[in-house]
Amino acid sequence: MIYEHSALATGMADARTAIFDDPSALWYNPAGITLLDGFHISLGDTLIFPKNTYKPLPENERTHGDFDGVNPAHGEFQLFYPLHFYFTASATKWLTVGIGVNNPFGLGTSWPENWDGRFTAYRTNLRTFFVQPAMAVNFANLLRLPDKVIASVAVGVDYVYGDATIEQKLDFSYFGAQEPGDMKLEGSGHGLGANYALLVGWLPWFTFGASFRSNVHLTFKGEAKFSDIDESISYMLQFPESTGGRTSIELPWNMNFGLAFYGLKKFIFAADLYVVLWDSYDELRVKFDCSTSGECNPDLNANAVYPKNWHTGYQFSLGAEYHPIKAVAIRLGYGYVTDPTDPKYYDAMLPDGNRHLICVGAGYRAPKYFKIDAGYMLALWKGTKNNEVGAPGLTGYNGYANGTYETISHLFAITLGFNFSGKSSKETH
Repeated sequence: MIYEHSALATGMADARTAIFDDPSALWYNPAGITLLDGFHISLGDTLIFPKNTYKPLPENERTHGDFDGVNPAHGEFQLFYPLHFYFTASATKWLTVGIGVNNPFGLGTSWPENWDGRFTAYRTNLRTFFVQPAMAVNFANLLRLPDKVIASVAVGVDYVYGDATIEQKLDFSYFGAQEPGDMKLEGSGHGLGANYALLVGWLPWFTFGASFRSNVHLTFKGEAKFSDIDESISYMLQFPESTGGRTSIELPWNMNFGLAFYGLKKFIFAADLYVVLWDSYDELRVKFDCSTSGECNPDLNANAVYPKNWHTGYQFSLGAEYHPIKAVAIRLGYGYVTDPTDPKYYDAMLPDGNRHLICVGAGYRAPKYFKIDAGYMLALWKGTKNNEVGAPGLTGYNGYANGTYETISHLFAITLGFNFSGKSSKETH
């Protein structure tokens, strides 16, 4: 899951749930768009450069000998670029509508084709596109409460399109083959979800925000391609050149809670808690059409089940914004993300670990119509695999690839904003 959907948020480690001065509130807390006057457009991109490394277990810790894995590996170069686009419009003094587009779930891994974990996966990639129309009601204006009071709620719809690719090697050494085969799974799917949000506060002191985003069930349909199958054993294993297939993934319920303090002149301090109910990711099960119809090896479906058993994950974020002058913002942030994976089923397909996020950012706002923001995040995590995921299956011995997985990611974000009303959001300083 990717939280970085604006340069403002990236510079503050995503502590933006209770801050309402930007259209990116459509992602962090849609209720905040009620404080934006007129028409606002915001668009940008985040460049993500991950560097992955794998270090096998020390020899004295290997319980399965070389079967655990013996060769260090470095992930191949990858560049991810999740986009973000937001538009908001004040329909009345108490009603604001908007639409956002971004990529909240995605990323992947890419390892050399001969690395120790190649029989689990050597290349994975997941992308999702969220289109999120929303409407927000400003009850403070509707009920004519004092100007210092903030009281808004929002509701929206999430249309989600996703596509995914998994590539892995097939170990035929058990059957006497010298070279492994290859399997590539590609598929896409779409689904619907909903989101709800709340923002309350008393200016110039504090605001509190909460945002809830529902689960989305995605059924991926696509094709499995098998290649490099040794002719001497292909008749025995009954692998087709290609076949249709499907799998289902349930994107989890996620929610965020934030508190912002405005009581110190020129400063905003924010703290956020993100909660993701990853418990919905209990397994990855692929079904091959040819196996169901009896046209190929029936054990394909029986072996294409990957237990996950993930649990609830959390992100704690602290952020600060300083305005030396009204037009300039300087931002700092720190975040800590917990690992949702189950050690028993930790695998090399998408290894994870507890993460530390170190962030800086800056922004400039022209007097009326234009602003630009930039943010940088350094994300560090490490995880250890020491289990039997990758055990012998249909195609042979496979391999565990037990060891330490470490990732250093650099995230660079830039966001451009345009305000067609000529006014800024409610003053907070």
